[in-house]
Amino acid sequence: MDTLKKAGLMTQHLDLFHHMQDLRSLLQLAAHMEERGDRAALIGQEGLTLIGTDTVSDASITTSKGATITAPVAYRLMAQLKGFDDEEYTVNRKELAALNARAVAELESSDALRAFADTLARISAAPQTPAQPTQSAEPAQAERPARGRRGAEEQNGEQPAA
Repeated sequence: MDTLKKAGLMTQHLDLFHHMQDLRSLLQLAAHMEERGDRAALIGQEGLTLIGTDTVSDASITTSKGATITAPVAYRLMAQLKGFDDEEYTVNRKELAALNARAVAELESSDALRAFADTLARISAAPQTPAQPTQSAEPAQAERPARGRRGAEEQNGEQPAA
């Protein structure tokens, strides 16, 4: 199965990949809060506020490792994970960790992840198309190697030096 066909099989899983990427941002937010010592976060559609020794509020938060968490993504995920709509969600570190753990467990047991595993199995089981044409089954006639200097000396009747 060629690479383009394999990639095409993966397109049906784009929603899963996007959801996983979004969930990863919440895991990164939790790690960032832990690193900073934040006690809580306020998550709105247009802003994130981290409350700890100092308060930070912005439309996106960039962690010390370079990951960026945006307010709209965090807000959408919090609405899904909490199960109700609100103008702003408040979450402490423990609750965020528990929400993340539940989300990962739900993802692991989801139909979407099983479908992805099935696709991977189909791709792995597909016969591989060789990149280059194969040689015939008959062994090629080996060419006789060229004689080196020693062979030439022996042909002239000279003995090689000992």
